[in-house]
Parts: sequence; structure tokens; C-alpha cells
Amino acid sequence: MSSTRSNRLPSGTWGFPIPIHFGPGRIGELPAIARQAGMVRPLLVSDSATAALPFVGEILQRLESAGFEPVLFSDFSANPTDTECIRGGEVFRESGRDGVIALGGGSSLDAGKAIAISALQANTDFWAFDGLAEPLKAESLRPFAPLLCVPTTSGTGAEVEPAGMVTHTGTREKRAFLHPDFRASAAILDPELTTGLPANLTAWTGLDAIVHAIEAYLVPEFHPMCDGIALQALGLMAPAVRRAHRDGSDLEARFSMMVGSCLAAVAFAKGLGIVHAVSHMVGGLYDTQHGLTNAVILPAALRFNRAAIEHKAAELARACGAPSHDFDGLYAWVVELNLAFDIPHGLGELGAVPRDGERLTDMAMHDLCLPTNPRPVARAELADFIAAAIEKTW
Repeated sequence: MSSTRSNRLPSGTWGFPIPIHFGPGRIGELPAIARQAGMVRPLLVSDSATAALPFVGEILQRLESAGFEPVLFSDFSANPTDTECIRGGEVFRESGRDGVIALGGGSSLDAGKAIAISALQANTDFWAFDGLAEPLKAESLRPFAPLLCVPTTSGTGAEVEPAGMVTHTGTREKRAFLHPDFRASAAILDPELTTGLPANLTAWTGLDAIVHAIEAYLVPEFHPMCDGIALQALGLMAPAVRRAHRDGSDLEARFSMMVGSCLAAVAFAKGLGIVHAVSHMVGGLYDTQHGLTNAVILPAALRFNRAAIEHKAAELARACGAPSHDFDGLYAWVVELNLAFDIPHGLGELGAVPRDGERLTDMAMHDLCLPTNPRPVARAELADFIAAAIEKTW
């Protein structure tokens, strides 16, 4: 972990929507925060790429020095599957764990949430926690395992979002895994943990967060709190994402991206749209990186929704510093950002093939994000959208 500090960057703790400990160096407080959550024998859930980084070893050592007995679980994919999360739950039970610390990008946080929700639920089918299912009643559940979220990227905002996205191995659908009574106990947002993130992942995760802010703001529901948060998130991230990509050690840019990512996730409590409905299923079927997939789809989604969003585009364009404060300015800004980050021009470049178009359409029609798209989407329209997106989106 970097020892660099900036006296100009704020540090503190928010109580909304969960306790969030933010600021450079806050990872040093992990033992105290874990103890407050009731942990002594935590399962540290971290994807294999993150788990191999030196700071993970430092964190394990810090926990052990503070009297903890952590166990590392990293045997899961970039898009975690149900079988992988079930195995994580088995490790949790068999090794006598008392909490989960999810450390890493969106995959680690999603897997950590799924394990924390399901690990202690004896004789309960894993997919009983499918976001499309009727929520299980509290009296039929054992207490959920406490969960701490420590993001090491600035993209998903999964630390404050209650659902974990898990791929169903039978259908290859990427589904929301959640229960209305479950949230993380706390999160630590330390921008120093992101300074070593490679440039391509900085771009892809940053674009993921930007898509969250844009899609959330465009959801038709009247929700001035989420809308204000979305604009604030975009205002923080738009000038910072290029700086973070250009210079990964720019702690101020990393801080703005991390806070903006968190805010964008709070904003999408009101919903998302067609970008995520399609992206979830492309990720489930082809195991693509989620932020990259979102970035590929976004220009086509803006064009598809144009008639329904033009009245909102001005505020988004203003927040991101677009060349003109209208739909054309917003669209130009998005395309320019995709160009700057060498984003592919179509889903075909990510592995999607036309013969899977009908399957992707069927999958995306059932996604939780589609009903909140600004423009109602009929199945035939979605099929045409996906077919076109496989070829070219911008």
C-alpha cells in the first residue's frame, strides 16, 4: 500500500446508506472496524488477481497482528457463479468463520455479499435469494453473516448496493442476489488501495461508475435525492477519470473516482436501464468485464432512448463538462471518452455472436433493470437493439 498522504483530501465517516469510512489510509482501521462488526475469524473474499497483490498480504498480516484469524477465499471468476459462491459458503462454515471481509473489485464484493447472505442459511436453496423471487420471511432465516466491503476499484459501488450479481450456471443469466433485510455492516473507501490499478481497469471501472450515474439519472421516476446524488457523482468523476487513467498515482483523482463511484451506486437505488439489462447477460454468457461491456453499449442506449431523455440531457451534459449542454453534447462527450480509452465499437469485439441474439434477448427481458429504462422496451425492439449492438454501437 502506498504511504503517500494528501492533507488536502478529506477523511471521515458517513452514516448513509451504511457506515462508510472514507479517506487515505483508512484501511489501517480495518481491525477495529471488523471487531466492531463482531468478527474475530473472518473469511477474506478477494479475487485471485487482487489476492496476489502485496497489500493483501499486508492486510492479512495486520489482521493477524491484531489477534484475528483470517482465512482467504479467492476461488471464483470475474463474474462469480452460484457454484463458486456455494463453495465459498462451505469454506465459511467448515472453517468456523464469523464474518466476511470482501476486498477487491465488483466480483469480490458480489461474491462476498452472496456468501454472507447464504452461508448460514441451513437447508435453504441458494437461489431462494434471487432478486426476482419472493423474499424469504425473517422468521425462516438465520442471522446473516456480518460483511465489511473494501473496494479496490472505483466502478461498481457494490459496497453500498445491497445486491450481489451472481451468474446462474444453468442458464448463464447474471442475476441479482439479495434479501431486503441484508446490507453490509460497513465499508472502507481508501483511495490508496486503487493507485496500483492498471490503466485499462481504471478506464473500464471508471466508465462503469459513469454509466451508473447517467442511467440512474435518466430513470423516469421522480426521485430528487437520487437525481442530485447522480449529478454530484458525475461532476466528481467526469474530470477525474482521465487524470486517474493518465497517472494512477494521482491520489486526488483516485479519491474523486472512489467517492463518485460510491455516490453513483447510491443513485441507482431508483433503477438503471437497457445498458445494464443487456450488459448483465453478455457478462453472464461470455464472462466479459462488466464496466467495459457497459461502455460499449452506452452510446447505442443513448440513441435508443433519445426521445425520452432529451429533456434531461442538458443537466447531464453540464455535469460532465460536455461541449454543449444538450443531448448532442452529452453524446459527443461519451463517444470522445470511449475513443480516449480505446473502447471496442461493438459487442462482437467482446465475443458476442449473432446466433446468440435471441438467447440474449430472452435473458435481458427478465433483467431487473429493463423495466426502469426511460423508454418502454418491447421484445422485438430489444432483439433489434442487441443484434445491432453486436455489430456496432458507436
